[in-house]
Formats: sequence, structure tokens, C-alpha cells
Amino acid sequence: MLFSFPAHAAGDGGDAKEAVYSDFNRAGGVYYMYPFTGHTVTPPPPGYTAVYLSHYGRHGARYLLNDTQYERSLGVLRAAHEQDALTAEGERLWQEASAYFEEECRFRAGDLTPLGWEQHYNIAREIYKDNRSFFRKRPAVTAGASQVPRCIVSMAAFCQGLSSKDPALQIYEAASRAELDEINPHADENPRRTNVRMEEGRYARRDPWGTGLKEFIDNRIDHRAIAGRIFRDPDFPKPFRGTRAFVTDLYDLVFNMQCTPTKRSLMWVFSPEECYKLWEINNYIHYMEAAPPATMRDLPALWNLLDDADNAIAAGKPSVRLRFGHDTVFLFLVSAMGADGFGIVPESADGISENWYNYRCPMAATFYLLFCKGRKGDVIFKFVLNGEEAKLPLEPVKGPWYKWADLKTMLEARFQRQ
Repeated sequence: MLFSFPAHAAGDGGDAKEAVYSDFNRAGGVYYMYPFTGHTVTPPPPGYTAVYLSHYGRHGARYLLNDTQYERSLGVLRAAHEQDALTAEGERLWQEASAYFEEECRFRAGDLTPLGWEQHYNIAREIYKDNRSFFRKRPAVTAGASQVPRCIVSMAAFCQGLSSKDPALQIYEAASRAELDEINPHADENPRRTNVRMEEGRYARRDPWGTGLKEFIDNRIDHRAIAGRIFRDPDFPKPFRGTRAFVTDLYDLVFNMQCTPTKRSLMWVFSPEECYKLWEINNYIHYMEAAPPATMRDLPALWNLLDDADNAIAAGKPSVRLRFGHDTVFLFLVSAMGADGFGIVPESADGISENWYNYRCPMAATFYLLFCKGRKGDVIFKFVLNGEEAKLPLEPVKGPWYKWADLKTMLEARFQRQ
């Protein structure tokens, strides 16, 4: 389905390239840090009262996922250092990267960083402030997290943030396999998972337009030229995973640094244009792993979100549902609902970055739907994405407020429940 709806501004200038050039941390895509900014809070139209807040938050800033991810870049640099195979620039890179790893990252792979804890604590306080009148009703708050520790700690930080604003709030927290269909449907641990796993290996997959990741990379960067600045022989990484993979692995190391409490930066290893092109590659990877129709593996989370809202509204008591999961589910849900143009399906792989940009799912990315009931029983809602009231491909009631029935109709037509 092609939504004929204008995309939200990609950044300061409304264009992804301009946005990345204005802040190269955005080139980190999903490593970008949550942008706390001033924003507008639009109250519901007269006659409507808030009854339910439905939230989904990605875990906060983390270290790289696992030790293997660090080894893929640092291990190659270490081997080259030991064999005197590095250029002067490569030796500088090795010294700074290895010092950074020892200072900040050893034994912490996959963990939430201190910055990630602060993010969720402060996001909770911001959401409370923006919806103070609703929270003063003392709604029942239930929170659920993926069973991954960084998600559980993110949930704890968020709930502490809420409690700091109102210690009388009753908050229940859980991290149960029974809730994974709602929070992380494609997880191996999900007992209800029925979807077929994506083909293993990013380099083996073909996208809906017939493009492969290798082709997409080669059309954007000269990975051998980048390797040539680091190694005396640009083919040095070949026996490991190859120059193409080394460069994208190094990208992960470099841009994940913003998520950790370090004063170091390795961004100098890439030129500004390479930073942007590497973002395009990372953005493409995430589109393939998260956006419909490229993948539908997280569709159960969408139906759970809809059903939970109907049940909560029907219960007639103010309530809040908090969910703490992962970037792929977050991006799937935002794309499925077409928020700020994310529902637009490009005509080719090259068009992805024109309307879909993964830095809108930064570390601690958060969206929520605030539901309000009218005197006649009708229900409206607004969609708030990283603190900003989002636009949806629907006719608004007023400002950022939309009819709940319209969103359900759109989604049922687009995805069709089985």
C-alpha cells in the first residue's frame, strides 16, 4: 500500500542527507541518542477525556550486542598491528580503539550503558509532565519487557522516573515469555511464534526489488579504498570476513561510541560523505529487518497493541500499558501505522532513505498513543513519536488527534488478520 502522505522532516532541513550532515551522530542510525527537544503538547478537543496511554519503548543506549561484534573490527586491527600491517592512520585507529574498548566496553557487550538508564528515567518524567492531568487520576500502570537484560533495566529506569514524579502511582513490572507476542514476537523464546525466520545472513538475502546487500554497499562506498587507508594491503581483511564486512563492522564500533560515557571519538576515520553513505547502508539493513512489506515477522505486536487498547478502553478505568523491547519491533509498528510518512513504500531500494530513516529509532526510542473518550462514547487518539506529535495518513479530527476507528480500519485493510 502506497500512502500518499508527505513524510515528516528528516531532520533540521527536511532532507536525510542534510539532517546527517547537520549532526553526524545521526549517521549512526539506531545508535543515535534520543533527541530531547522542546515540543508542543496539544490537549484533546473539548468534551474528550484521556482514558488510556499505550506505550512502546526501545531499550536505552547499549554497548555493541556481543563480544563477537567487537572482535570483528578490533580483532582484525589487532592482527594487523601484530603483523606490522597497519598504516600510520591504521595504527592510530588501533591504539585509540583498543584503549576505548578496555576503558568502556570489556565484559559489557549487550548491556545497557549508564546513558541508557538516564534516557528512560528522563523520558518517563517528560511523558508524565506532558500528560500530568491524566496521571493525576492515578491510572493503573502495567509494564512488560523483553527478557533481554537491557530491556528489563530500561523498564526499571522508566518506572523509577514515573515514581519520582508521583510516588503514589501503582506500577506492576514483568518480563514474561507469555508477553513476547506483544513485545518481541520474533524472539526465539516466544512460545507463540509461528512466523518463518528470515533467511540467515544479511549478505544472503535479496530485498523485494531484487537487490542484495553486497550490491547496495558497492554502489555507495569504495570499501577497499577505506581499507587502504588503514592497512598497508587493502586486502588484509579478506581472510577474516572481507573488506566489505570489515568496514561495516568498523562503522558499528565507531558510531556506537556515542552510546557510552566516553570522551573519545573515532569518527575521523570516515569522511563526511562516507559517514552518510554508511548510514544509507545501515538504514537499508534496518528497512529489510523491520519495515513492512520487507518483513512481517512482528505483525503480532500490532494486533496486540490494537486489542489491548480496545480492552483497556472498554474497562472504563484510566490505565497505562508500558512495553520495553527492540528497534526492529519499534520500527515495524511505526511503519505499519504510517507515522510521519514511514508507511511509504519506495519504488526501489535506492529510494528507502528518501522517506524512511532509522535514526528516528534512536536509543530509547519511544512512542505512545494517548486515547480520549468523548461524551458520546467515541474514541480519538494522538500518536507521539520521540516526544513529537506525529502525523498519520488519516483525516484528523483536529490537529494531531485522529479517530481510533479510522486507524483500525486502515490497519485491518492493509494487513488483514488471519
